[in-house]
Amino acid sequence: MDQSEKRVIASLLLLLGLTLLAIGLNTGQIEMIMRLLKETFGPAIAGS
Repeated sequence: MDQSEKRVIASLLLLLGLTLLAIGLNTGQIEMIMRLLKETFGPAIAGS
């Protein structure tokens, strides 16, 4: 696999990630994930 093929694959993965982020922002799933992360890491932050 040469350098140009790696760049194409990386570009496709970046485009997929941005698309999924936009879908998550549109459907309100980001707020749910942030709430889950706060609940998960809350005790760890309080204990430090």
